[in-house]
Amino acid sequence: MDYIEVRITSEAPYAFDILTACLAEIGFDSFETDDDSLKAYITENLFDADVLKQTCDQYLGFFPFEYSIKKIPYQNWNAIWESDFKPITVENKLRVRAVFHEPDPNFPIEIIIQPKMSFGTGHHATTHLVMEFMLGIDFNEKSVLDFGTGTGILAILANKLGALSVWAVDNDPQCIENATENFEINHCETISLGLGGAEASGLNKYDVIIANITRNTILENIEVISLKLQPHGLLIASGFYEEDLSVLNAKATTKNLVIKQWKTMDKWCAAVYQKDMTV
Repeated sequence: MDYIEVRITSEAPYAFDILTACLAEIGFDSFETDDDSLKAYITENLFDADVLKQTCDQYLGFFPFEYSIKKIPYQNWNAIWESDFKPITVENKLRVRAVFHEPDPNFPIEIIIQPKMSFGTGHHATTHLVMEFMLGIDFNEKSVLDFGTGTGILAILANKLGALSVWAVDNDPQCIENATENFEINHCETISLGLGGAEASGLNKYDVIIANITRNTILENIEVISLKLQPHGLLIASGFYEEDLSVLNAKATTKNLVIKQWKTMDKWCAAVYQKDMTV
């Protein structure tokens, strides 16, 4: 499937952060930033130029920016990623690398990702924050749902941390294809995969649910997430800004989810909630 790339240039502080969040809400699922531009990607079948213009017009009065649009053939994506993809490390415990990087035995856990268009290579702050939280949680003998799996990186980490069972779901067929490939590369044959939302998962209840998606998607699915959590189960949520945390907390509280900890990176936020049946 071909992709549409929208390249935005601006000198305004926080312009890229604000526009990333807005574009994510209209279907853009991958982002790259450098010193002077933001590149956002969306599958061609989901792209609507009028919706993009309406979204951008909302902010032109607040800060100046320009954008351009071009089509990216799917077969070129590997070459694009391979030119930029660098290994990342988390707390000296975890290393995420591409298939074309050499292994490093100094890290207890290593995840190999075939870089394609799916979100989740570990480079984005939200994925990094979730992985930090996961390294501090006991996954042994736990059932896990990765809601919006992307590349499958977080499902793979749960598997490597000792989870008894892992279900990964995504509503993008291309993510399913990429995640399947990454599960095979990492020898995670026991991870189950479903196309769709939370309803595509196989179990009724989970000990841990991971949702590294967007603020609105979390809010829209918070009820089903709570219903699928075991009593005292954990929700690890990210994909939103620090200023959105109070909104999520208020909604989570109505579904018996109590925040236990949270952290930020580059103005992005991740939080851990626990299902408390006494609330």
